[in-house]
Amino acid sequence: MAESSNQYESSPVLGSDVARELVEVIRGEREPVESSPGSTEGSDVPPPGLFNGPRACVALPLYNAGADANRVLDELIAFAPRVPNWEFLFVDDGSTDNTSAILRKRLAAIEIVEPETAKRFSIISYAPNAGKGHAVRVAALENDADYFIFTDGDLAYSLDHLVRLFERLQSADVVIGSRLGHDEGYGARPLRNIMGRVFNYLAGIVLSIRYRDTQAGLKGFRSRAAHDVFSRVRIADFSFDVEVLYVARKLGYSIAEIPAYVDASHRNSSSTVNLIRDPLRMFWSLCRIRVNKILGLYRLDQRDLGDVRMPGSLHRRGA
Repeated sequence: MAESSNQYESSPVLGSDVARELVEVIRGEREPVESSPGSTEGSDVPPPGLFNGPRACVALPLYNAGADANRVLDELIAFAPRVPNWEFLFVDDGSTDNTSAILRKRLAAIEIVEPETAKRFSIISYAPNAGKGHAVRVAALENDADYFIFTDGDLAYSLDHLVRLFERLQSADVVIGSRLGHDEGYGARPLRNIMGRVFNYLAGIVLSIRYRDTQAGLKGFRSRAAHDVFSRVRIADFSFDVEVLYVARKLGYSIAEIPAYVDASHRNSSSTVNLIRDPLRMFWSLCRIRVNKILGLYRLDQRDLGDVRMPGSLHRRGA
């Protein structure tokens, strides 16, 4: 038996740390764990090779975000080395506070000391303000990466969420963050929490969409799904998320969820959401989505819309 054990240890195939862990489990020298030996599940360490392969574009829609622009950019610059094949795209949705100018100035300074990292950041700006849904649609149709991800421009979710979302995209066409499947995830004021749950309930009734959280600003798509869906969507206000999911489901794309936890510093932050006006507008949007489907405006019978690009003039920095 001792000779057999030595053969295991000297094998060029089984000489890795992963193999040694497996041998120790077989011998009873190590307790089995829920994840396989060598797995990075539940850790902050990216799987080897996964982030060095296909390109991903992370879009951040912004509106009058000048006060947070430098902080957000600095956090992304620090995060970028973990995901060397990712690009980051800021979309300035008609800001009036020089958001784009602030970002461009900061990027110019970073380019002097970290030129290779700075090349992975770009900015799209346009006017006038057209809504978050429009900003995300512009990014989805402008980029040509293998994966498209968008998150809130103020980084309300930690950047580790992007890693987990990307990992889940290896087995699903669309992945969405869900704050409502766990008590600590939503982290908003009680009235907003109730509003979100009611809206999801109404979406289930009107559109037969039954996801725990349709509105979290954390979603990812495989490239084909992103272009196929965003070339069809028509709504630019807060309810664009549910329209995206409705169209994706109608097109037959697989949709998965991951837990999303709002960062503690954002849980009680001020919001532009009007708790009286916006629920009425969002309910009307659900009805509009249903009507659009009946009228055939989503062109669900056409399967080759993935190369559509946004019309109009865009001002862009970077590649």
